[in-house]
Amino acid sequence: MEDKGLIYGRNPVLEYLNGAEPGSPLELYIAEHSHGKIIDIITGTARTKKIAVRRMDKDFFTRLGPSSRHQGVALRLPPDARESAAGSGQILERTAADRGVLVLLDQVTDPQNAGSIIRTAEALGCCGVVIPKSHAAGITPAVIKASAGATAHIAIVTVSNIASFLEGAKKQGFWIIGTSDHGEDALPRLREYRPAILVIGSEGGGMRRLTEEKCDLIARIPLKGSVSSLNASVAAGIVLYELLKN
Repeated sequence: MEDKGLIYGRNPVLEYLNGAEPGSPLELYIAEHSHGKIIDIITGTARTKKIAVRRMDKDFFTRLGPSSRHQGVALRLPPDARESAAGSGQILERTAADRGVLVLLDQVTDPQNAGSIIRTAEALGCCGVVIPKSHAAGITPAVIKASAGATAHIAIVTVSNIASFLEGAKKQGFWIIGTSDHGEDALPRLREYRPAILVIGSEGGGMRRLTEEKCDLIARIPLKGSVSSLNASVAAGIVLYELLKN
């Protein structure tokens, strides 16, 4: 069973260490035979911030999976470290004030897709990511690694009811933008609508019907090849780029 208190992988761990406050209740684990420049940077960053560093034997890391997964580095976080201190109401207020963009993941269950979307959202300047409490990948170690540590730098909030959250957002002036192969709104139009929430649907079924009914616009990516659809994270990157382009 996956230890949800750990994150692993050299880049994700370093990103969390860079964002940590000195003396944070974190614990860094390094495989006893790991060495090299990046290991020195990771351990040096932890020690500078007065974060405990422990050398661990092979058995500890074997339990985390193959070496390509953990790369001989893991970091234990306190239970509440993954979720933003801001609640859904606060993130809506902040985003509205900035006329910014949020990404909402509607039943995206694949950790690689969820992590990739979070990474893209952070890199392109989104104000935050919203995920449902159920039927979603959640912010697991696999998602954190897939995001290359971007989860350390972007607000992430969970909501119990997506439809209610979107209704509340509409009352604060948000445009709700969905994505679908039957959408009619051209991508270049999207940047006219701020603040906005971009909804990315599940890998297989797309947005749920009730979620789609809450959307003000449904965007479609024009495809010219033989493939009829795109991976959820790829589609999210294309639409976010258009939405956030100055």
